[in-house]
Amino acid sequence: MKNDGVYALTHLNLRKSRIQDRGINMTLREALQLCRQKLQTAGVPDYEYDASALLQQATGMSFARILGNPDEELSSDAEKTLLEMTEKREQRIPLQQILGETCFYGYMFRTRPGTLIPRDDTECLVEQALSLAPKKNARFLDLCCGSGCIGISFFLERKKSGYADEGVLSDISPEAISLSCENAELLKADVSVIASDLFEEFAGEKFDLILSNPPYIPEKVMEELMPEVRLYEPRLALTDEGDGLTFYRKIAEEAGEYLAPGGYLLLEIGFDQREDVEAMLKNKGYSEVSCRKDYAGLDRVVIARGTW
Repeated sequence: MKNDGVYALTHLNLRKSRIQDRGINMTLREALQLCRQKLQTAGVPDYEYDASALLQQATGMSFARILGNPDEELSSDAEKTLLEMTEKREQRIPLQQILGETCFYGYMFRTRPGTLIPRDDTECLVEQALSLAPKKNARFLDLCCGSGCIGISFFLERKKSGYADEGVLSDISPEAISLSCENAELLKADVSVIASDLFEEFAGEKFDLILSNPPYIPEKVMEELMPEVRLYEPRLALTDEGDGLTFYRKIAEEAGEYLAPGGYLLLEIGFDQREDVEAMLKNKGYSEVSCRKDYAGLDRVVIARGTW
């Protein structure tokens, strides 16, 4: 019995070859089918969504227009671009890196290799920070900022509410610093971006909120990750090369020195790290230690308040 997916892909490839022989480009319908089948055969999750995103990028058309005009032909340039991008996605290069951007908290952030791709789960951290922020202009620090998505989104949402916060974003990675600066400029977020190994560059400074999504994947779990993450996202941003708790220990030990009286520390965590991280913070004298779940119902953000 034939494999339906392989049969369909072979049929579409033959159809494309015959079309090209006549000097005619693929239609939007054929291009979408071909892209879907290639990605499905390569084992790409959400291949239907990815195929539509790649076709929109290649043609500059909305998905509504694509669906409404299925027999419209692609230009030669659009077809070439689509096939090149599809080949990259078949290799499991992340969609966000191929497109060069992704949406986070309603804002479009540029993405590129060398920095962690913003994820929907992390929006929970921004939500919690907004709910705890003081009803006045505040000073905050986004530690291990990566693309800058947390600190920039928080700053812009607070600005919408009339606050003029002083925001500082920091990371040890030169690639992250460069991309955060780029995203801040693109989104017109008046924040500072500083290269720092955790709190190294902040002696004597105080913040009303400290936000962080540090590397927390245990080293032993790295080989179990999807190829998109394991092969194409920066290891430095993913793992501490240990048990996944190294950065939480350092932050719990040092953050109190940099929190303003009554200030909040908010940390994104792995789904199974709540008890360990909460215990660290309680042992260091933080109060109001609690955890919030993400949209999938998994433990995601540990919150603690300074009492000194």
